[in-house]
Order: sequence, then C-alpha cells, then structure tokens
Amino acid sequence: MYPVALLSLAAAASPISQMTMAPVYGSIPSAVNHATMCSISLLFGFTVRTFTGQLKNFRPLEWVSIWTFAIPVIQTLVLPYSGRLGPVAGPIINGFLSCHTVLLPTGFVLAEFVSRYKQTAMLASRVGATAAYLIIGLLLAFPVYSVLEAKYAGIVQWTPELLQDKFEVNPIHFHLALGAAYVVLAPSWYSLLALPAILHSVSFNPHFSTHKANASLIKHDWKLLDRQWSNTGYISVLESTANEYRVLRADHSLLGGEWLLTPARKKENWHTNEPIYAVFSMLESVRLLQLDTAPVPDTSARALIIGLGIGTAPKAMLAHGIHTTIVELDPVVHKFAVQYFDLPKNHTAVLQDAVKWVKRQAAAAESLTAIDEKLKGDANLVEVDRKPVVLYDYIIHDVFTGGAEPLSLFTTQFLQNLRNLLTPNGAIALNYAGDLSLPLTRLVLQTISNAFDGQCKIFRDGPPERYEGDSKHKSGKNSEQGNEGHPPSSDFLNMVVFCRNSPGTLSFRPATTADYLGSLSRRHYMLPNADLEIPLEKSSDRLLLANETLLLRPGDESSWEDEQIESAQRHWRIMRTVMPDVVWETW
Repeated sequence: MYPVALLSLAAAASPISQMTMAPVYGSIPSAVNHATMCSISLLFGFTVRTFTGQLKNFRPLEWVSIWTFAIPVIQTLVLPYSGRLGPVAGPIINGFLSCHTVLLPTGFVLAEFVSRYKQTAMLASRVGATAAYLIIGLLLAFPVYSVLEAKYAGIVQWTPELLQDKFEVNPIHFHLALGAAYVVLAPSWYSLLALPAILHSVSFNPHFSTHKANASLIKHDWKLLDRQWSNTGYISVLESTANEYRVLRADHSLLGGEWLLTPARKKENWHTNEPIYAVFSMLESVRLLQLDTAPVPDTSARALIIGLGIGTAPKAMLAHGIHTTIVELDPVVHKFAVQYFDLPKNHTAVLQDAVKWVKRQAAAAESLTAIDEKLKGDANLVEVDRKPVVLYDYIIHDVFTGGAEPLSLFTTQFLQNLRNLLTPNGAIALNYAGDLSLPLTRLVLQTISNAFDGQCKIFRDGPPERYEGDSKHKSGKNSEQGNEGHPPSSDFLNMVVFCRNSPGTLSFRPATTADYLGSLSRRHYMLPNADLEIPLEKSSDRLLLANETLLLRPGDESSWEDEQIESAQRHWRIMRTVMPDVVWETW
C-alpha cells in the first residue's frame, strides 16, 4: 500500500498545480504538455535510481513535505514575474516548481521501493538497470498514477463547491493538506522546518483569503468583492475603485463588466449601469430583426440564453417582459450575476451542460412528425408525449472559457439542435471571439452559416484598428488598448452572427427609445453598424474556406487543439492590457 499512497500524493500535486496557475495563465496555457511532462518527470525520477544507486542517508520524502509546504511561498515570489514570462515560459517554470519538483523525488523513492524485490534485479540483469526501471515504471507506476491523477482532478475541482457554504477552499489549503499528508507518510523532525512557510501562508500570503488579497489590491485601486473556485475554474468579482467599474472574472479572462452608476455619472445623464463591452448590447438586437411575419409581442415571446456571463443580454430580455431561460454550466457564475450584477430572479435557470440539455430538448422537439402542424394553444408550446416542449423566438449564444471558445458548442450537431428549438420565425444571435487570420475562426463561421442555410449576417463589434490589442471593445473610458504582444497580422475580435430560421432577407428595424432601456451604451452600440459587417460572399470573401463542405463536426474538436492553444495565448496577452498584472497575479 505504501507505493499506492505515495503515487496518490504525487497524483494530487498535478491538479493542485493547475488550480494555482489557471488564474494567472489561463487553464489552456497552463495545461499545455502538462500531462506529458508529469509522466516524464515521474519516469525520469524512476530511472535516476540506476545512476545513483542506493543512498543510505538520503530521505527525499522528508524534504518533499517541507517543499510542498513552501510552494505557496515560492508562488508569491514567482507569480509577480508572470507578465515578463508570458503564457508559454510562465506555466513551464511554475509547473516545474509546483508539480515536477514533487514528481521527480516520488519516482526516485518508488524505484528505491521496487529495488528491494529480487524480480527487479532479475529483470535488470537481462535488459539493463535503466531499461528495467523504465519498464517497471511504464507498466506499474505510470498506469496507477494516471488513474489517481484523474480521480484527484475531480476531487480538487468539486471540493471547493461542496464546502462553499462552510468556508473557502483554495489552492493554498490543498498545498498545506498535501504537505501534511507527506508528513504522515514520512514523519520526521525535519518537518518542523516547514513552520515558517506555513505561518507565512496563513498570515501574509495574499492568495490565502479575500481579506489578504484586498490588502494587496487596494494599493493598486482595485478591490476583490468575492471569489470562489467552481466547476469551471476560478470565478471572482473585482471592482476598480479608480475608474468605478465592476468585472466578473473567470480564470484569466473576463466574462463581462459594468460601469457603475455613481452620483457623478448621474450628473452626466446616466440612468443605469452600462456594460463595458459593446458586444453584449449588440446581442440584444436579435429582438430588432425584421422577419416576414408580424413581430411577437415581448410579453408573449420566449428567449433562450446559452452562457450567462454577467447577464447583460438576459437582463435586457427580462426588462422587455420576455420569458427568459438561461442555460449556464457554472452555478457560481449565476450566483455572482444575481448578487453583484443585478440579474433579476424572474427567469428560468438551467445550471447544466448546455450540450446535453439542448440535445435533450431538441430530441423532444424532433419527435414530432410535423412541428408546424402540431402548434396549438400557446404559439410557443408543442405537445410531445403530453409534456410541453418550449420553442423560442430568440436564442442568444454567448459562451467563452479558458481564453478560447468551447468548440463543442459550435459543432454542426449543437447548432442544428439549437435551430430545432427556434420557432419557425425565430432568430438567433451568436457571439464568437477569434482571430480572422486563423482557419479555425473561418471554419466556425462557415459552420454557423451552413447550419442556418446561409441566412446569416456577421458583424464585428468595433473597427479593425481597435482590435489590434483588444478582443472586446469597451464602450466607455479607456476603450482603446494597445497591441502589445500581437503579431502584425493578428485580428482578434468579437463577432456577432445573426441568423434567421426561415428563408428571407435579414435586416433590423430602427430602435426606439423603449429598446434602449435608458442606457447610453445601447444607443451607441446595440444596433449593428452596417460598416462593420463582415461579408459572406462565397466566391470572394476571405472568411470562407476553399472547401465549402468542411464543417466543424462532433468529434473534430481535438484536431483544432493547437489553434485553441494559440488563441488562448493571444487572449492572455490581450487580457493583460485590460487589467494590471498584479490583479491577475493576486487572484
């Protein structure tokens, strides 16, 4: 049982390390080659035993326990250099310090353990000592480690959510627990050397609690209002005390934010909090699409929101009296949207995986032989096996995670399922963040257009020059960002794709005062600007691929992993221009 216990602790170090790095570098850059390098470190430690032989007075586990306690202290010294190191070198260095320094001695100790068995000596006499230990590591240690790592990844992910009502659980707690477990496995008086590191973690480390984080952030005119680790990563609410705006953060990206309605802004004729990103106002204009039939009264209309963020678009739908259903994977995002961004509670919240939920709803709708003929009573309800299936007049698709779009929500199957949930005269607005110079962006846009029979229009949310360094155009002060860290050809931007379910032209009616809901931002940014339209002519437009049959299908997501990584790294650089390094580094 000793080897299993040892492997178990080593396996726990991997997801804890990832949990520590994700807020600073993003989950995707942090995970690049992480699993492969963990395996190599473990096996390398295993084979080192062949070169050193038995070291009688060398007890690495005792020092591993001390080092594990010290990792949070090391992080406070290394993370402030994240801006200089960048999203490639940074995760490598931090991953080595917080994970591989644990795996290497673990492999060595395991090799010491198996060297006691005569079978090891017999195998070494036949194939050589190095090959023997490598074989044993590959056949025994590596498979057990892989299984345990997957188990601990789930434990590390869900423990903070399970205990959220009692107390906050963060990476510091996990590191201290891991160090304590090593002390139990290899007790020694040397462990007392870790006391200074433990005292520093609980007394001075800004990562340990919200209170300690604010002690550091307040010096830079920022305030942490709330934070929590959840099933999608690190979620927090931050407020700029100097510029008076509030943002919702997910790992190393922003899900949205609002300029706050202050007394000074009231004097400037502000009437409500204003979104800091124009794209969220643009999504609302799906209501303004002119279709062939008479418009559905707002009080009779239904809207489906895929991805919540701070809830700018759903708040607008609810304000217009539209029955709104929100599908959001992360319950903490929903909780913070209600608590800190005034999302009304009079909506239907579905806190589930959107892919699975939409598939179930679409399957129920597809079971009808003729949807149009089955409509009765409420124009939005269809009777399926005596259970009502809701069809929607408007769907808003706005998802973003880890610095890249989750491709499973842009496949042909998912988009077709969404279309099946639209009323015959319904419309959809999709937000996609990507780089127009990358084939993946062109592929996604083509897949969306194909799913809706080409009945779509695409708009960017700002002129090209404003996206040399910012993925989302801020509708307010400090709206323009530099292009630091980007190649000259980079055109990373937010696009909104509008599609209609029925054939016909796609145009918008003029907005009225009621459509603006008292918002100055909506007056400027809600109605898509014709000058910002990205054309979709198949014969000449650079967005479409030469092979028009090439679409993003279920199962193809992994083949675009390299571009997802590149996109996440570009997004990391963009985010570093939006908020100071210290805000990202302090969590």
